[in-house]
Amino acid sequence: MERARSPKATGDRATTSGRATAKKKPAKKRIRSAPKEDVSGLSKAELYKKAAAANVSGRSHMTRDDLVKALSSA
Repeated sequence: MERARSPKATGDRATTSGRATAKKKPAKKRIRSAPKEDVSGLSKAELYKKAAAANVSGRSHMTRDDLVKALSSA
């Protein structure tokens, strides 16, 4: 009868009932992102194609320098 009562009713802490404690899983390793490509040497047309592939908004109104900054941060 004593075991059937919940720990809340007795004020005691719950204990494991003969089971071994669970083993911890190893921590997941972080996957590092690929290094950013140096886009500063590309032409404006090449930068525009890369910006289109990266779905950069407002790219049609950007200067070459703006495209370089947008692709560097994306």
